Amino acid sequence: MHPNKTIKFGTDGWRGIIGDNFTFDNVRRVAQAIADYYNEATKQRLTVRHAGNSEKMKIAVGYDTRFQSDQFAAVVSEVLINNGIDVVLSDKAIPTPALSFATKNKNLTAGVMITASHNPSEYNGIKIKTSSGGAATLEITEEVEKRILPQYSKPRGNIVGSLTKEDLTKDYIRFLRSYIDLARLRRPSFRVLVDAMHGSGNSFIAEVLKGSSIKLEFIRNEINPSFGGLRPEPVLENLGPSIEKMKKERFDLGLVLDGDADRIACFAKGGVFIHPQKILGLLILHLFQDRKMKGGVVKTIAGTALIDNIASQLNLKLYETPVGFKYISPFYTKIYLK
Repeated sequence: MHPNKTIKFGTDGWRGIIGDNFTFDNVRRVAQAIADYYNEATKQRLTVRHAGNSEKMKIAVGYDTRFQSDQFAAVVSEVLINNGIDVVLSDKAIPTPALSFATKNKNLTAGVMITASHNPSEYNGIKIKTSSGGAATLEITEEVEKRILPQYSKPRGNIVGSLTKEDLTKDYIRFLRSYIDLARLRRPSFRVLVDAMHGSGNSFIAEVLKGSSIKLEFIRNEINPSFGGLRPEPVLENLGPSIEKMKKERFDLGLVLDGDADRIACFAKGGVFIHPQKILGLLILHLFQDRKMKGGVVKTIAGTALIDNIASQLNLKLYETPVGFKYISPFYTKIYLK
């Protein structure tokens, strides 16, 4: 049995209570295990690719708006550097998808995101992203767990990596703007409410839609590590401010992001809640009909039968997994890169 008994990776990363088990010491232990895993994997040539197609590893590190997330990110970066790994550290709090995009777009070995996603404010956590930008698979997280030692000790050696601080959102914004038909959005004048729930989504969408005729109005977009006393999860019980504003004012659409902006909720006119499973169905139709993507559909066991019906109607192969991004990520190479 490996020595780690307290730190376990869940459906999408390791999460713990700040000051209890999510401490600087434990973060160092996890960062060291990540460094050990990727250093060993590189030596055994188990990684699919390396930064710049060389043996030198480079890992991106990002963080959200939670309490001390920036400091935890600095600690992770320091540990990785001490293990001979080059680090690209975000210069500000960013959405998790921006970290995923940067990891893939820059051809990096992996990404590490400091976030507890939609959990209450007393939590923080660590997510690992693979070179494809997806969540680390169950195999990777189990291997990392095995390498977590009871105590952290700085590795001995003369090989030290480099640290570069960068804006990891610029390329992501450029990509999103290239994906959207901005010319079409210049004609109508839609009014959209965006509830950032005090997370790292912040006013990010304003940069994406710059130059369009869409009138954006933001609420809860200022940084607040306590998230206003609510957990930053876009479920109805936490969306009172959005519902009230959508009902009182004339918005065409309402969007809500979670703590690290990798989950979304949606409202139609008048504050009518659009269930996330319906959003997934609409996305499948968009990708199939507008983007001509036909590889297949992956859903978890928590997914609605609506997705099954859409996949059947479109004659797309449907895959079902346990709950967790780590179970979905392996299908990226099976389906999308097929």
